[in-house]
Order: sequence, then structure tokens, then C-alpha cells
Amino acid sequence: MSEPRDRIDDWLNRETEPLPPPAGTFERISRRARRRKARRAALSAAGVAVVIGVAAAVPGIVSAVHGGAGQPAAPEAANSPRATAQPTARGQGTGGVSSQSSSPVGSESPPASLLNQSDPVPANFQPTSVTFIGLNTGAVIGQAGTTGHCASPFCTSLAGTTDYGQKWFGVSAPRTGAPEGSSGVGQLRFLDTHDGWAFGPQLWVTDDGGAGWKQEPTHGMRVTDLETAGNRAFALFASCTGSGPEFGAHCSGFSLYTSEAGSDQWRRVPGPTANLPQAATGQPGSASLVLAGSHGYLLAPSGEVFSGPLTGAAWTIADVQAPCAPGPPGPGGQPTGALLAAGSGQLILVCSSTTSAAGDTQTKIVMQSSNGGTTWSTAGDAPLAGIATSVAAAQGNLVVLATDSGLYLSGNGGTSWRLAEKGPAGATAGMRGFSYVGMTSNANGVALPADASLGEVFITTDGGSSWRPYSVS
Repeated sequence: MSEPRDRIDDWLNRETEPLPPPAGTFERISRRARRRKARRAALSAAGVAVVIGVAAAVPGIVSAVHGGAGQPAAPEAANSPRATAQPTARGQGTGGVSSQSSSPVGSESPPASLLNQSDPVPANFQPTSVTFIGLNTGAVIGQAGTTGHCASPFCTSLAGTTDYGQKWFGVSAPRTGAPEGSSGVGQLRFLDTHDGWAFGPQLWVTDDGGAGWKQEPTHGMRVTDLETAGNRAFALFASCTGSGPEFGAHCSGFSLYTSEAGSDQWRRVPGPTANLPQAATGQPGSASLVLAGSHGYLLAPSGEVFSGPLTGAAWTIADVQAPCAPGPPGPGGQPTGALLAAGSGQLILVCSSTTSAAGDTQTKIVMQSSNGGTTWSTAGDAPLAGIATSVAAAQGNLVVLATDSGLYLSGNGGTSWRLAEKGPAGATAGMRGFSYVGMTSNANGVALPADASLGEVFITTDGGSSWRPYSVS
């Protein structure tokens, strides 16, 4: 008869299976490995030489690791799948471990992101820019909380949503202030749930959904516009001298730059957009950038229209003179004389000219182009009421115009219009109406009140026919 076995020995000798790693671990490791490999390759190609400079004739940004040919790496396929692992703070010390969007001074809460939706939104959130990814996920940027009681000396904050603005959660923000001359940011664009950019006039980037932010060098230039599509961001850089919140005023030397998602390198798009022609009057002006489908469109200060692919290749001239030029910049650096939008296979251009002495009416002519801006035709006149601030277009000849008196809707490409939404109730006198409108699908759209202190984002789900305010806080 055999001796009884020790229970501990029996447990120790039992065959076991190791636990699998957390979901997304292998994808996250692969993604970081690819980036380390790309950086090492770039260092090798440059002879481990670090060069930072500005071109003499044209304002420019040279990568911190400057390759010999200066050509971008082959882009990933558009809409390529991405890992959805929870983000971790990057080691740049910018926006990590202490989220000024949701934590008081001295707190050490983990970084919040579009993928980590557990933090609350701070009180007194004042959104100045909104961006959406797909049908439901989006984010806003603005000032929030109370000065002196934020998680850093700055109160710049982000909030995210996964139900198209009905509910919001806190997201970590860049550690910088509101636009003030050459510093701060007030605009936001996300390409996907990982890659995003905060800009105007500075430029900050995140590749983990907002958990960590890094400031990108602009070498004295200011970013006045930025849009994302495919796997890239495109931005307008300019030499500006505007002070205070008017960071986009008195700008010249506009150039179009591009950066691939996940990269810290920006380079000028080759061709004539590397040094945009100035306004015919010789006075500082503004420029407008629109990305749609597989192409981008740019309205230069001179009124020339440029178009090109979203691959980083050269853009070309589509029209030497559009029906109107952008004119002086408004808040946020956007044009006041011409508003550009794309939808339904055509470009929409709202040309604003004569403004009444009282400043509450304005002549607005709507132009259409079905061949990428090469030729234009008149669609109709937009309502005289209000000063135009932003325009959006979608399929089916849907056009929405934001003014300082309300939102106007056209279902026939700008030929006829109706008032869809009056200015927000409770808005401060002189700040009524809307500063921005955008359509993310044929049915869904978003608008921001001109009075950011309302803390609201207006949402439509019926193609702009009706709008409903949602509080970010």
C-alpha cells in the first residue's frame, strides 16, 4: 500500500495554464515597436545629426531629425484597424498624471482619455472648438474651472463624448493657456480615438486619445487652421503678429504642412502651397482649408484655389481667382470674407461683402463648384440677417450657415433658405448666434454658440431641421 501524498506537493505538481495578457497588449507593443524602428531608421539616415531650422525665403519647419531626401514614409492604408488598448501617459510631462480637465491642484489622478471615460467634466466649461470621429465619439476644448484652482497654472480643458454630445466626460488637456498672441490653444481636431491635435496658435499632439500631450515646434509660426482625414493631418502655418486672443491677425507667409498620424514630423506639402500668394491688396489676410473624400481644398489669401491628394503629394492650382477672397481673419483665425465647405461632390463658397452700419445684416452670395473649384456658378443669396461665421455642407445639397443671429438651412445647395435655430437663449448681448457649425453625416451636425460661457453644444440628428442644446458640464 502506497503512502498518502502531501496535498501541497500535489497542488504544486499540478499542470497549469498561464493567464493571457490583457486585450490589446500585442497590438500596443507592435505599434510602439514600429515607431521606435522608424525613429532609429531616421536617425541612421541623418547620420545621427540633429538639425532644426527655418527656411530663409519661405517660413518652414525642419524635422528635428532631418533626412536627406525629405520624403515622407509610406502611409498606412486609410481606415486601417487600430488597437483599442487603454492608453498610458507618455513621458513628456505634458498632460499626463494630473488632468487639468478634471482634477484640482495637487491631485495625482491617472490620465483621462477618449478611451478611459471615468473622469467628470469640470464646472464652468466654455467650449471653443468641437471635433467628431465617426458617428458618436467626439471632444471639445475650452477653458474650465476657476483660475488658480485648476490642475496646473492653466485651465485649458477637454471633454469627450461617446453618444454624440448627450453626455460628456473629462479628458486630459495640453498644459497651455487660451490663445494669447503666440501662445495657447483654442481649437481641436481628432483623426481617430488615438491621434489628435490641439492648435491655434501653438500646436500640441496626442497619440493616446488625450492621455498625454506633447508640444510640437513651429519655429515662430502660428497654426491658423488644421484638418484631418485618412491617416494624416494638414495644417496652415503663418507668420503672424496679432496679439491677445486675435492670434490670427496680421498674418503673412502662409504655408501648407502635413504630418502622418503617429509621427512628430511636419513638412511642407510640395508645390505652390508651400508659399501661398498673398492678398492682392498687399494687406495681411487669412486662408481656409477643407478636406473631403480623397482630396483637400485650400483658399489662399489671394483668392486662388488649390487642390490635391491626401497622401502628402503636391497640390496644384484649381482656379487662379475664386469669386471672392478670404479677407481679414475673424476669431480663431478663420476668414470673414469667404467661407468654404465641401459636400455632395461639390464645393460651397459663401461670399460676404457689404455689412450694414448697425452690423446686424450682411450681403451673402452662395457659389457652387462641381469640378473642384475650377469654375463656379451662383446658387443664390443667403439671408441678409446676421454676420456669417461658418458654413457646412453634406450630401443631398444640404448646406447649413452659422451667423451671429442663428443657424440657417438650405436643402437645395444655397438657392433658398430658412431659419432653423435662433441664437441661444441667455447669450450675452453682442455675442448672440453661433461661431461654428459642422455636419458629420447627412443627419448629424454640431454647432457652437458664440457665447462660450453658456457651456453648450447644439446637436442636430435630422439634417439641420431642428437643434437641441446639451450642456458640456
